[in-house]
Amino acid sequence: MSRIIRSAMLQMRVSPGVKSASEQVFWRIGLNMTEAMELFLRRVIVDQKLPFEVVALDEATMARIGYDDAKLLVRIQKTRTASSQTSNRDAHRRLRPKEG
Repeated sequence: MSRIIRSAMLQMRVSPGVKSASEQVFWRIGLNMTEAMELFLRRVIVDQKLPFEVVALDEATMARIGYDDAKLLVRIQKTRTASSQTSNRDAHRRLRPKEG
């Protein structure tokens, strides 16, 4: 089995609690952060979508997982969903054959 050569670098910022909690989960299943992110990205490529459903969470759930400003995050999610729907409509219009 050949080893994967990694030469591209990704940088991201997350809260220390999210980093620590996710590292603990990855450690228990035998992965480090790099391996877990590589698996995630490969799954996105294979499926051509996120490997989980994205939904807006209620404020109580947001507070439980550590978001201080749950209302702001829900607003951002709604904005992204609306712009995604607009983008999808535009894409369908471009793909639709011209009549005539």
